[in-house]
Amino acid sequence: MTQIRYLTTEDFSIYKSLLLQGINKELEVLAWKLQNEKCLNDTDLHKLLSTDSTDCIVLGAFEQDILMGAVTLIHHQTYSLSHKATLENMCVKDENQASKDQISNLLMRQIFKICNEKEIEILMTSLISNNISGKVFFSNLNFETLVLEHHARKYDNYYVDEHWLIYHFDGNDSDLFV
Repeated sequence: MTQIRYLTTEDFSIYKSLLLQGINKELEVLAWKLQNEKCLNDTDLHKLLSTDSTDCIVLGAFEQDILMGAVTLIHHQTYSLSHKATLENMCVKDENQASKDQISNLLMRQIFKICNEKEIEILMTSLISNNISGKVFFSNLNFETLVLEHHARKYDNYYVDEHWLIYHFDGNDSDLFV
């Protein structure tokens, strides 16, 4: 049975290992910002997983103490921005596609629950333009394409384009996971 819980600094090594698997294309990435190992900074990861972090939540999906997936929710508490959040670095691993789908949906169900609790009205994410599985996944959750951002990220001497997706909470969001 899959258990979803908040990741902490105690999960640092298994979380970093999962992210490295995503960078090395050993698992499915759905919303992804990490293109190479230069993107992983131990100090930043510790801050992200710290209980002192008020703007970021990292959720992990575990099966028998093995981290099978993770997702980051960024929610700035600033007065004018508190109505929206951004989802990043969502990845899942499993041999079976049905299991990956189940883990992804469990993570998103928890993200939607958190968004409702925090009265978040808008959830955004971005995907590298060639991430077809991510586009299909988020489209199935009623995310809409907002814009294509050319040269959104630069890694060494190459650029990647990103599609920005947006979801507007309407009160019927739990129906997506029935």
